[in-house]
Amino acid sequence: MKREHGRDDDRKFPNKRQRNDGFMEAISNGKFELRLLVSSKSAGAIIGKGGDNIKRLRSEFDAHIQVPDSNSPERIINVTADPGVMLDIMKDILPRLEDAQTDKDACEVRVLIHQSHAGALIGRSGSKIKELREKCGARMKIFQHCAPGSTDRVLLTSGDLSSCLKMIENVMAELKEIPIKGPSTPYNPNNYENNRAHDYGGFEGSMSGPPRSMGKGGPPPRSGGYGYSDGRGLGDYGYRGGPPQGYQAGTYGSAGYGGPPPPPANGYYGGVGGYGTGNQTLTTAQVTIPSNLGGTIIGKGGERIARIRQESGAQITLEAAQGQPERIITITGTEHQIHTAQYLLQQCVRTSHEGREQFGPM
Repeated sequence: MKREHGRDDDRKFPNKRQRNDGFMEAISNGKFELRLLVSSKSAGAIIGKGGDNIKRLRSEFDAHIQVPDSNSPERIINVTADPGVMLDIMKDILPRLEDAQTDKDACEVRVLIHQSHAGALIGRSGSKIKELREKCGARMKIFQHCAPGSTDRVLLTSGDLSSCLKMIENVMAELKEIPIKGPSTPYNPNNYENNRAHDYGGFEGSMSGPPRSMGKGGPPPRSGGYGYSDGRGLGDYGYRGGPPQGYQAGTYGSAGYGGPPPPPANGYYGGVGGYGTGNQTLTTAQVTIPSNLGGTIIGKGGERIARIRQESGAQITLEAAQGQPERIITITGTEHQIHTAQYLLQQCVRTSHEGREQFGPM
């Protein structure tokens, strides 16, 4: 007999941490874990009066479905099931989501993916995301920022219901072959930050009605903030306003990377938590770069990355390529140290021959 939850919307454990290995555990058991980011209002429609609808879904599809409670405008629908029935579950769920229907599209869905999966879905110079769009007939983009306090990024797909279902099917097929790399901290909506919702693809404002549609290209980044990428490649949307406040070029400037800098672009950025030391808070963030640009970051004998570490004061590690189209750079330090490191890394790319060839003048 299947064990039923004491409360069908999981209010009994509102702060319960999700298992970090849920995705890979599901894969190892021949299943797939799919997490949808929805508004709190739509989550209520999935749960149903007295939990009736979520009980029906669990029973009818023999699936593990959770909708943990949250005090924020957004919640997560976590579904673990056989890949063969996952689309049937989505076909049942999506029409019930009020935020999945916009003025422009019959269906708009936000799927949470681990940041290490983003590069595989984007592909070299955006080739994979373009292929998926054309194959499925749906719009799709992956937001650059991780959701607050997590390693999750939002994949947004929109179009008619059938094209969105086809996109979900193809995304599952791609991801089930790719293990998660690096730390994994699933998004907890109790960490919601309204002023960041725009940047990571979350739900802004109140719970009364759907958010505005992000459309094909999405709204432009706000001045002074971090942009996001729809998969076209490093530097398409950028960090605005020049180098971090108080940054001095120092030795990096004397090497030819200083002077009045053009506004740097951030690449794909996502914070993955923080911890305290003394009076300062250290945060770990990650950016990704095309694998072929790893050498421009490292430099001869590692001198370039050593210089960036010295200039920024941040700890910087560059993951091995391992045949992947992108490499993950992990940066640990204060907020200012991380911003400085990101700026210097971007300058490294934009001033290199390889970077100019791949992205053109920046």
